[in-house]
Amino acid sequence: MTRTTPPRAVDVAAACPALAPLARPATRLHPRSGTPSVYDSSIGGPLLWPTDEPWPHCHGPHNWDFLTNAWNPHELNPLQSLVDAKLTRHDPEPWPSVADVPSAMLSAVPRDIWEFEASGFDLDNLNLPPSQPLAGRWKPTAHVPNAMLPVAQLYTRDVPGLRPPPGKDLLQILWCPLDNADAMPETALVWRTAADVTDILNTPPVPTAVEYGYDYIPLPCTVEPERIIEYPSDFEELGGEPLEQMRQWASRQHTGIDPDDIESWFIDNICVAPGWKVGGHIRWGTTDPFPQPCPTCGTETEPLLTVASSEWDAGTHSWIPYEDQALAGDYSTTTGPDVTIARGYNMILRVCPISPDHPHIQLMQ
Repeated sequence: MTRTTPPRAVDVAAACPALAPLARPATRLHPRSGTPSVYDSSIGGPLLWPTDEPWPHCHGPHNWDFLTNAWNPHELNPLQSLVDAKLTRHDPEPWPSVADVPSAMLSAVPRDIWEFEASGFDLDNLNLPPSQPLAGRWKPTAHVPNAMLPVAQLYTRDVPGLRPPPGKDLLQILWCPLDNADAMPETALVWRTAADVTDILNTPPVPTAVEYGYDYIPLPCTVEPERIIEYPSDFEELGGEPLEQMRQWASRQHTGIDPDDIESWFIDNICVAPGWKVGGHIRWGTTDPFPQPCPTCGTETEPLLTVASSEWDAGTHSWIPYEDQALAGDYSTTTGPDVTIARGYNMILRVCPISPDHPHIQLMQ
């Protein structure tokens, strides 16, 4: 099956000429649950990885602290094993309560690697009154690198917009299923030549621990790439001309859109597609736009991959492919990778346009 995005309701060149020159192609990936092989482009699927190449591990620093859960002050956010996380996805259970912390923790990770460091309470007497503050953390007793998990495998034959190094035709992205210091998983990006991989690693290492739940464990998905056009959404950076042109268009067309809401309407419906994609523009929101130069050469980086917490939300229904219209009310689209970045944001991997060998940058929006 292919996915087809409905045409946009606005001819941008006519409605907002100030935006038209800033058009940028993007490739929507439309990941949907499947059983990809190492020879397929995928999200969360197996990687075409050579046996003689070390598997990426994350060396931290990790954010081991887990203070009381802001949504429920009597619960903690523990770590767990990959197996437990996968079981939880299929058989959800309540998060461990304060009284369950030791058993939940000790069953999740090897006791000879981790130890619990607590403050404010006695591990042998956890029947605490609700008002008593609680803080603690699991910490490694030794330096234990955490094996990364596959996030994306994209063949250039399948995904327009990828700009590989000379002779390369396969992009692989992995991440550590633990938050790093900026509350996102640490990522690794690898370009390779698929034909060079003849002896394939069939059983890659698994992480020692993952964040509680399954936010960073992508379900295996096939992809159905679709080329679209996007426009920048940071109108404050562009000045007042685009906004004025949008308001005039809304007035001429009698759209019924409140002129004061025209900016958010354009952002939701015209400028930036939701969901997983390659290239395109960034939908800023967590922060105002700011420069992110390449740490090696200083050239401004460009979006490579957007990792999305959902394929659409209540404001972006116009982007739902024709084939998925029946799922319009399911904002999380559980038929997809089912990952969550910081309770619902996107993670954008940015790369240097000068050299793919320069380090990439992570951004949350």
